[in-house]
Amino acid sequence: MFHKEEADLQKLRRERAARVKRILRWMPRRANIHRYPVLKWFGDSAKKRLWLWSFRPASAVPAIYAGCILAFLPLYGIQIPLAILLGFLFRANLPILISLQWITNPLTAFPIYFTAYHIARLSMHLFGVHSPALTTAEIKHAFSSFESGSWTAKIEYLAQVFGYISLGGIMMGLFCATILSLIYKLGAKEVAITYEKLHAIQERRRKTSQSKTPQVSHPKQRFPKKKR
Repeated sequence: MFHKEEADLQKLRRERAARVKRILRWMPRRANIHRYPVLKWFGDSAKKRLWLWSFRPASAVPAIYAGCILAFLPLYGIQIPLAILLGFLFRANLPILISLQWITNPLTAFPIYFTAYHIARLSMHLFGVHSPALTTAEIKHAFSSFESGSWTAKIEYLAQVFGYISLGGIMMGLFCATILSLIYKLGAKEVAITYEKLHAIQERRRKTSQSKTPQVSHPKQRFPKKKR
């Protein structure tokens, strides 16, 4: 009975380890941090801080929240350096923080920022603050203003857009982080329960084998009395 249950738990443990290895293959790790252009500047300092590489909830959950919020903020292009800074500041897991920044990429940045603006706009309407709807043509005009160098005339408008996108990005980041952290905590709890069951089975099996081992009594050796 013990052997079958232990074998099932060991198999489950190996499958989970294989899944984690497949995920880690695409993430920066302590062993390959020197391969990344920006990360290698902080390589020596990061390697000395083990909590940057810990996947325990105490390091992973802050990384999920900080990483999700940063990923949805309109800071595309400087997210990786900021993620490293947040990792040191919050003692958070660095691979999770950096991997979450791939949420915003050249294909998803525009839809994410556009959605974040309208989420913030609708939320502010609930408090009686009205703002104009942002169209794709206005966003293109804002980007062209940056490129042509005539953005100073639109600085108030651009600041308003940046503020709304930031507010919406924080809301979206908190929502995603809450779901991801809940999933992570449930997964970590399940792993802990599996380890506890496996340890309990191994301990019961050890005690059972000890109780079945016959106790051999050694006769007392009698030494001849010394003659006076």
